Amino acid sequence: MDLVKLLGLLSDGEYHSGVEMGRSLGVSRTAVWKALGKLEADGVSLDIVKGRGYRIAGGLDLLSKDEILRYLASRSIHLDEFHLLQSVGSTNTYLMNDDSEVNGYSLCLAERQTSGRGRRGREWYSPYAKNLYLSMSFGLSGGGEVLEGLSLALGVAVAGCLSDQGVKNIGLKWPNDIWVGGRKLAGILVELKGEAEFGWKVVAGLGINVLMTEDEGGDIGQPWTSIGAVNGEQSIGRSIWAGVIIARLIETIERYRTGGLDCLLAEWSRFDILQGREVVLSNGGLSGLCHGIDRKGRLLIDVDGEMRAINAGEVSVRPNESSD
Repeated sequence: MDLVKLLGLLSDGEYHSGVEMGRSLGVSRTAVWKALGKLEADGVSLDIVKGRGYRIAGGLDLLSKDEILRYLASRSIHLDEFHLLQSVGSTNTYLMNDDSEVNGYSLCLAERQTSGRGRRGREWYSPYAKNLYLSMSFGLSGGGEVLEGLSLALGVAVAGCLSDQGVKNIGLKWPNDIWVGGRKLAGILVELKGEAEFGWKVVAGLGINVLMTEDEGGDIGQPWTSIGAVNGEQSIGRSIWAGVIIARLIETIERYRTGGLDCLLAEWSRFDILQGREVVLSNGGLSGLCHGIDRKGRLLIDVDGEMRAINAGEVSVRPNESSD
């Protein structure tokens, strides 16, 4: 039975009886009942009332491959491959394990991840059809230096896109987390295959909270927010959000290919929430005043009068400082 068609019936948020859904889908009521159990197992929350039937409270804004592709075509953007999945362990892992040869961009979007990952192996919370779980693979040639500022460039792309779409108070927390008002809105995970001599396969994963509610994100162990919470009523659906973000990512990657991080430094500074703040590094417990980033994407920190360039690690604003 086609679970996507069943979800389509339930996406309006209204009650539907098993008989009605079976008739619409051309299957038995028993088949509907089994499929509903599968949806619940996949993380779809069903409201069941005897005599009225089944519904998904509040409905669902399901991703539409056709709508996303139409938007990308309007921007003259072509994808080599596009995988839209109902459920996957991790969109990044899916593309890392895909050995098919692509010359351009390959995309994986999923309604749900069962093993979503953030930086340093942290779990990325992924409720069904609430957020965007998106990964993109592409080739990049050159030595290790071409990778130095890539994740920061992707952060600039996402922050700029959200800001242009009306999301207020967007900030970038080095190296590539997107924050709003001291709460995390989105994160980026970049993974690599290959070597300098033959070129790199890059898989860039983005998780962005779109419609997740407080109840659905209650287990997240840090302050977070969503586009819906920041912007109130959604002006555009999840498919268009996916389209505009994919387009901006590709446009920014193409700029990065030719100009490196240099051409994006001004945009980074526009969103940088650590600039001019006293920060603490987890590596070695160093603390000092942040002076932005250099052209290699390293965090610049004045530690007791000595300027240090930090390649990697966790950084936080000192407790006595407020965060944006």
